[in-house]
Amino acid sequence: MAELKLQSVRSFGLLVLGLTGLLGGCFIPMSYDVSVPREIPPGTTGKIRKDIIELELPGLRLSAQVQAYDWNGQFLYKPLGVWLELEPLAGSLTLDTRTVSLKSDDDGALQPIAFLGPSNSWWSPRAFAAGCGPRRYHSGIAITNIGLSQKSVLEANAEAGVFRPSAKVITIEEKKCFMFWFDTDTLPGHIFTLSITGVSQDGKLVPVPEMQFKKGSISTLRGIP
Repeated sequence: MAELKLQSVRSFGLLVLGLTGLLGGCFIPMSYDVSVPREIPPGTTGKIRKDIIELELPGLRLSAQVQAYDWNGQFLYKPLGVWLELEPLAGSLTLDTRTVSLKSDDDGALQPIAFLGPSNSWWSPRAFAAGCGPRRYHSGIAITNIGLSQKSVLEANAEAGVFRPSAKVITIEEKKCFMFWFDTDTLPGHIFTLSITGVSQDGKLVPVPEMQFKKGSISTLRGIP
């Protein structure tokens, strides 16, 4: 899923390496447009960290990121990825993958075409998006370093750890991440509403409020190891 419409990440990486010496460090300032959480849902405790929303729910800590980016005209191809991290706070949880849905002002309500997980989250100093599952190492700055091809996602390649949502629920006993993909535009100039209605604990549904994302801009530092 790391295929970009780009001018030349390699050339950009070499330029950045040259600037690094002038800046006197291994990090440079970057700005880009992205889908950011609009607000913490009313009646819910949580916080927003740039483009990631974190919610404290009964028995559950949930984080989400809609991976829609525009970095100077560079962006990910369809499908749109949504990163989720679920951490049980008391006992195990179950997730029905069919109940994760995304509403777009462009395409209406959407069901995921594929998902990956449960797996472990990771973060790259040279990528914008949070990672989950297989990792691709990159010599320059990239939007994502997830080591999956677009074909693997579209075909739900089980050998790559990608599956179609099904009636089989997934048990989560410790903090785990998921990627869900939706057949919709990956640019941040849309209103996205994320809905998760199938998280349960001890046979009872955990109420998860809808999370809305809008276009925003982020300025941050990105590392050049």
